[in-house]
Amino acid sequence: MNQLMKAFMAASVIALGLAGPMTAVRAAGPGAAYEAIDQPTDEQLQRYAIAVRAVSGVVAEYQPRLESAQDKNAKQAVRVEADQKMVDRVESGGMSVAEYNGISHAVRKDPELRKKVERLVGQQP
Repeated sequence: MNQLMKAFMAASVIALGLAGPMTAVRAAGPGAAYEAIDQPTDEQLQRYAIAVRAVSGVVAEYQPRLESAQDKNAKQAVRVEADQKMVDRVESGGMSVAEYNGISHAVRKDPELRKKVERLVGQQP
């Protein structure tokens, strides 16, 4: 499996695992953690692909620390730190966490959109 596919899969895993608390950290209200985006624009998909790569880098950095954490509290502390870093990376790319999560949701639901995002992630430098 090539590196870009691993990066995309890692970001997908985060959307299901590590990123859960990330959305809770920044959620300002009931709709803040998720923005329904069924048909993302090309610009949104470009920013999303960049964010996926950035988030994947955070996963690669924190996964070993999470696995080696000794207890539940230590694991939670690693998750919180990783989540904050992921939020920072997503937002520094000009995308809100709600928008990122909304596109992630759309990508999980739509195989064609997932393929398009995989291509975009593969095109990133």
